[in-house]
Amino acid sequence: MKPSHGCVVWSKVGFGDLSNFDRAYKRHEKSNEHVSACARLSCMGRIRVEHAINEGARIQVAKHNEIVKQNRAFLNRLIDVTSLLGRQELSFRGHDESSESSNKGNYREFTETLAKYDSVLSTQFESSTVFSGMSHTIQNDLISALAATVSDQIRDEIQDAPFFGWQVDETTDISCRAQLSVIVRYADSAGKIQERFIGFFDVSGGRDAQGLNACLNAEIFFASLSGFATFFSKSTKRTSFLESAGCSRLPRNAPTRWNFTSRIVSTVANNYDGLLQTFENIIADTTMDDDTLDCAKGFVRKLEDFEFVFMLYTYEQIFSETDVVFDIVQQRAMDVLYCKNRIESLLAFVKEKRSEGAFQAIYAKTTDLTSDPRDEPMRKRRLTQLQDPQVRYRNLYMAILDNILEQIPRRFSNLESMLFLELVNPGKFDDMRQVFPEEAFQSVLKSYGHHFDSGRLRSELQVLYSDQDLQGNRGKLCDYLVFLKDMELDSAMPQLYKLFSLVATIGATSAGVERSFSCLKRLKSYTRNTMGQGRLSSLALLAIERTLVKSLEKTPSWYDRVTDHFLEKERRAEFTFK
Repeated sequence: MKPSHGCVVWSKVGFGDLSNFDRAYKRHEKSNEHVSACARLSCMGRIRVEHAINEGARIQVAKHNEIVKQNRAFLNRLIDVTSLLGRQELSFRGHDESSESSNKGNYREFTETLAKYDSVLSTQFESSTVFSGMSHTIQNDLISALAATVSDQIRDEIQDAPFFGWQVDETTDISCRAQLSVIVRYADSAGKIQERFIGFFDVSGGRDAQGLNACLNAEIFFASLSGFATFFSKSTKRTSFLESAGCSRLPRNAPTRWNFTSRIVSTVANNYDGLLQTFENIIADTTMDDDTLDCAKGFVRKLEDFEFVFMLYTYEQIFSETDVVFDIVQQRAMDVLYCKNRIESLLAFVKEKRSEGAFQAIYAKTTDLTSDPRDEPMRKRRLTQLQDPQVRYRNLYMAILDNILEQIPRRFSNLESMLFLELVNPGKFDDMRQVFPEEAFQSVLKSYGHHFDSGRLRSELQVLYSDQDLQGNRGKLCDYLVFLKDMELDSAMPQLYKLFSLVATIGATSAGVERSFSCLKRLKSYTRNTMGQGRLSSLALLAIERTLVKSLEKTPSWYDRVTDHFLEKERRAEFTFK
């Protein structure tokens, strides 16, 4: 940094009088040459050569950067409006978006309302002839840019996770297109189990296994991530065991929300006497219209029908237990080990109810509320009911429970093949301290041995089983994973943390995927059935991952990251600083 005519002692020749060095360097530190050199060093690379030479060029760049600053400030507000509408699942466009329209769509109406209080928006609308940000193309590009930014964050989180798992399921939307929903499950850097929505993919051209696999390989960018164990959770549609019977005015529930069926059963069973009395009062009221009377009479006939009441209380006792399991498998942070234990408890309950005593209790309760079908004359019985009614209902009762006992293990059969889950079962730590679970240990090595150091994993498991302090409160797996992270045991016992992450990553059900179907029905409705595939998938991502979106909005780089994706297409307006 020495000027051409400056002193060469401190820059070229070197200082040789060490006895006077202290006084010399202090004197030089205060000299004009040294101060000037420090200033030139600080400015190096920050002042462009052409600006130093040409003042006009500097002024032109300054004006350009000021325009860019204004355009980016305007774009930031459009990003906020787009994010809000996407998170709230609101439509963007209006049927008539002309200046004379009374309803220009949520996007235009929001921005124009904000412009009344925001000078950046109002100035841009009044003066800009290049970029108003109101076109359909700009809206789609902003939606895509927001979704891409969220996808980048999910990809970064997966890169830091020891394992990730895929869950896929397929449904048909309002326009009869087959939509494949994809969820990724993993343990994040804080040890919390995450289920992230990736998107909807149109698989109408191939709904078989080959077509779905081709879609996963061709469309989903997570396929490029290597070094992770991938789990495909085969989705199986839940079978509703209750066939609803009754008047056409009975409330209808969505097929995917099968837990509402259990609520209807529970409500009718718990309020049986009150419902029957209410309908009888309606029939007795002479002021009621014919439709209401006919409907009430139909309900009374149904409530006084022996078979209906028998089925009602049969399923009421079953649903009282299945609802608990349903709530567990619907949780995002559900761990497969806890789910397996609850399923075993449910099977034990059903086996207990499959007894003569339980059948007789329901049969007696039904006869108290209605009439015993054995008292009905033989000539009034149908040909299919000629056998003893009690025997027929016993066979029906046992067949229902047998069906449940057969279907539930089949539905969760993949859990039985994962013997290594026992390695992290807190309830068996005391037993495993005495006898190491060699069979379960070999199970994890057989399937995922290339991800583990087997010797180190064995040692860390033995330490876990023998040390009470390392076992935490022996709660759910998801809680223990956070405990390992909080105590920094993930670095002290990396193989053990990796094993817990593996178990946490395995999804026991496809409930996470099925939750996205509700969002699909809200987004692509009868009045919005022409929505493009890319727009649909991006809006679904913003809506389902709204919590992640709101957390990203608080980061300093949020607007820059979205803008970078928005600028992947060429823009007429200036958004890049010089």
